[in-house]
Amino acid sequence: MTLYELTGDYQKFSDIMEQVDIPEDLKAQLEEALSNLADDIEDKLENYGKIIKNFEADIAGLKAEEERLSLKRKTLENRVANMKLAMRDAMKATNNPKVKTPLFTFSVQKNAASVKFDIPDEQIPKLLSKKYLIPVEPKVDKKLIKEDLESGDPDLKFALSGIAHLEQSESIRIR
Repeated sequence: MTLYELTGDYQKFSDIMEQVDIPEDLKAQLEEALSNLADDIEDKLENYGKIIKNFEADIAGLKAEEERLSLKRKTLENRVANMKLAMRDAMKATNNPKVKTPLFTFSVQKNAASVKFDIPDEQIPKLLSKKYLIPVEPKVDKKLIKEDLESGDPDLKFALSGIAHLEQSESIRIR
């Protein structure tokens, strides 16, 4: 049985137990069934915990592997960029913009022009007109809203009523 099914059965038996007019012999059987279901649920939780711990170990290993592969990819990308730069420099130094070999044809070509700034990045928005600036959508500061809701200030709570409220969720912690 799944944990979902066990929980459903437990709830059904528990609801039956709450009925007032249950014969004593049936009540004893229901209590035993509830106890058995509780044990089964406990066993299922134990097994879920084992599986979760295995998954978490796999996740940690995969994250480490992702980081290792990302570093390896970046290293290879840098090597390719450096090799292309060395090739371009060699072709320019020999004044040979096109080289043909049995396998490849190499040529130096002009790229599209790109904008480079002569001033520090933080000064750019101050010195350029709005024509050159991309407007940014306002972003909600949820941390500040949480602080205001928790502050107990009735004016702040009233200002946020119907817009936001605090909601606390629950999660499972496995130790």
